[in-house]
Amino acid sequence: MAGPEVASRPCLRCKNPDAPYQLRNVAACQDCFIDYVDSKAVKRLTVLQRETRTSSRPEPRRYVAGLSFGPSSTVLTQILDKQARYHASRKGSSPFEPLVIHIDTDLSHHNTTTPAQKLLAKYRERFPNVSFECVHLSKVFSLKTIDWTTLPAITAPAAEGENDTERLRRFFASLPSVTSRADCLRLFVRHLLLSVAMERSYSALLFGHSTTALASLTLSEVANGRGFAVPWQINDGPFTVCTYGGADETDVGGQGRDDAKVQFPIYYPLREILKAEVMTYLSTTPSVQELVPSDNAPSSVVSHKDQSIEEVMARYFEGVEGPYSGIVTNVVRTAGKLDRLVTSRYCRLCGITLDDEGDSTWAGELGDDPAEGGVSSDEGKLCYGCKRSLGG
Repeated sequence: MAGPEVASRPCLRCKNPDAPYQLRNVAACQDCFIDYVDSKAVKRLTVLQRETRTSSRPEPRRYVAGLSFGPSSTVLTQILDKQARYHASRKGSSPFEPLVIHIDTDLSHHNTTTPAQKLLAKYRERFPNVSFECVHLSKVFSLKTIDWTTLPAITAPAAEGENDTERLRRFFASLPSVTSRADCLRLFVRHLLLSVAMERSYSALLFGHSTTALASLTLSEVANGRGFAVPWQINDGPFTVCTYGGADETDVGGQGRDDAKVQFPIYYPLREILKAEVMTYLSTTPSVQELVPSDNAPSSVVSHKDQSIEEVMARYFEGVEGPYSGIVTNVVRTAGKLDRLVTSRYCRLCGITLDDEGDSTWAGELGDDPAEGGVSSDEGKLCYGCKRSLGG
């Protein structure tokens, strides 16, 4: 966080009299601020390397990271670029090979150069030590980590000449609310990133969520009816990925047989950095800050009419982060202490272990009628949160 009110105080770390930034309520100069953010992220990457290492010999660090073009994922990309440059300059250091992927969610274009692809070209120029790739959201149909028989709007017969992009538009149009669309979109993006990382034998998947973003995700998952999923969605560590077979476009009546379960690491290197600190870090490098689209800037809109639960939670935590940063941090730390309870069955959309007792309690308390809704035939396949996203 930056603040001109602390400019008269010297940097607490190096005693530099020019300390215009406020770092956890103490004055900091620009170099110390940048070093603080870098060291926090590198510390998490070191933990990742230690926990995923399979032998005593140095191994290539091959990571896939998601890029939304937002401030946090851009900062993560910048830090990965620094690390790749650092390891390349060190003799005897094991290779550091980050692949940054943007999932293009623009459904208004098909087989054309999209704005996302043009913006990604600028990222390639700015971060030469990182590999970049753009994957369109329509590629989600090729994944086996989703049981497509649980999504009636997807498995319904396609119109003549309908391509995958149009099928996605039809699917999102069938969802009952803005929150449902945002929820399914986030799950599809997560599945696609996981699929790329696993298929190409990368070591781990990285997300650029800050402390503030993780706190927002924690409460939005609870509000969406996935409280049981919080430890799986928030914590660093191995994530169970299921694959399903026997149900494709030509066999819409298949049962989506559970084929295999594998563990794959997911980590959040910026989990100890607040959103305000991410924004300040960006401001220290204008050439990087210019890459972030202006629509990621904070908005003064107060109406929640057309906002998803995720957007409402994000605005709330960004608003209270300044005076109550300790509370934001405690939300994430508390969630981090929750156990990841393992069961024998997993939700066939979000991939989280099914909480049979909890799901029935949610449904009973809210007065849901099992006979109602379009997803009742998927009893035992979807968690409560996914049922609500699909059926309203």
